[in-house]
Amino acid sequence: MLKQLTLNHFTVFKDARFDFGPGLNLLVGDNGTGKTQVLKLGYLFCRAWPDLTARRSRVNVQRAEAYLDERLAGLFRVSDIGGLIRRGHKNGARLAAAVDGHIPTLQFRLASDAPSPSPGLPEPMPWAVQIKRSKDQPARVVAEQIPDEAAVNAFMPRPIFVPSKEIVSLFKGLIGLFEGYRNFPLDDTYRDLAVSLSTLEPMAASELLPGVGQRIQKLLGGDLVLEDGDLVFVREDGSRLESQLLAEGHRKLALLIYMLRYGVIERGSTLFWDEPEANLNPAAIRLLAEALHALAGQGVQVILATHSLFLLREFEILQLQAQGARRVPAHYFGLGLLRGVVTLTQGSDVVDIDPLILLDENLKQNDRYMEAAP
Repeated sequence: MLKQLTLNHFTVFKDARFDFGPGLNLLVGDNGTGKTQVLKLGYLFCRAWPDLTARRSRVNVQRAEAYLDERLAGLFRVSDIGGLIRRGHKNGARLAAAVDGHIPTLQFRLASDAPSPSPGLPEPMPWAVQIKRSKDQPARVVAEQIPDEAAVNAFMPRPIFVPSKEIVSLFKGLIGLFEGYRNFPLDDTYRDLAVSLSTLEPMAASELLPGVGQRIQKLLGGDLVLEDGDLVFVREDGSRLESQLLAEGHRKLALLIYMLRYGVIERGSTLFWDEPEANLNPAAIRLLAEALHALAGQGVQVILATHSLFLLREFEILQLQAQGARRVPAHYFGLGLLRGVVTLTQGSDVVDIDPLILLDENLKQNDRYMEAAP
C-alpha cells in the first residue's frame, strides 16, 4: 500500500508531498499538472519490492538503483532520466515513498465474518532516491534509502496500473511488440498490464467479484475471457465476439471484471487507474464508481486520476450513503498551476480541494450558457 509520496524538483513539481489513504484516493487537476506522473511514481515504488524479490533475491543498493534507472526510463519513455528533473534546476531531483508491505499471518474468522481487509501484518518498505546529473554521463539514480531491512518473508501483492488508453483491443501481440521494437510508442504500464492479464483463471472464485461486479456483467451481457493468447468476449448465449468489436467503454468495464475474476486484483493490491471515466456514458460511469468504491472497502487501495466531475459526484453520493463502519476512507488531491509551478491541496473531503478545476469550469460553462440564452 502506498502511504506517502514526496517529490522535489521532479518534472512540473517543485516540492510536493502526497499523503494517501488505504481506501479511495482521487487526483483532480488541469492538464499538465502531473496527475499521471504521480500515479506512475506511486506504481513504481509499490512494484519495486515484488519485482526485486521475484527470484527470492535480497534487495541491495546496486540492484535497486539499476532497477529504478530502467523503470523510470520505461514508465516515462525517456532515453535519459535527466529529462525528468525540473527545468532550470541543476542539482537533480529527489523522490521518496513510504510503502507498506505485509508479513504473512494466520487469520481465523467465522463463516459469517467479513474477510480481513489486510492480507497480513504491515511491514514498512521506505524508499528515497535522487536523480543526479553528470557532465559526460547520462543521469542516474542514487539511492538514499531502500527497504533492505524488511523481513525476508515480507510480500506485497503486485500493484496494477490501468492507463488511460484501453488495452483490450491492443492485447494480442502487445508483449511481443515491446520485446521486438526498441522505440515502441507506449510506455511500460501497457506491457506490465498485458503481462498481468496473461494468466490462468484461479480455481477459487474471487471474494471481490460479487455484488456490483455481477451488475456490470449483466450490463455487458457476457464475460471477457482469455483464449489462445487473445481476449475474447463471450456472450451469455455462448457466442463469441472479438474484443475489438466491443464498444470501448464496455471494454473498460469488461477489463475490470476480468481482473477481478482472474485474480489480477486481489486483497491488499493497489489499483492505479488513469482517467477511468474516458469513453464511458454516465450510466456506465455510475457502475464503475460503485465497483471501485466497493473494492476500496474490501482491502484494495484505489488511486485514480480523473477529469470527470460526474465521477467525483458519484463517489460523494456513495460516501454519503455508506455511513458508519461501511464508510470508505477517502482522500482527495487538487492540482493546479500558479505562475508555472504546480500547487497541491488535499483533504478527506472534495471541498478541501482548492482550486477544484472541474467545478470551476462547470460553473463557467453555466455562465456562458446563461449569457448565450435568449
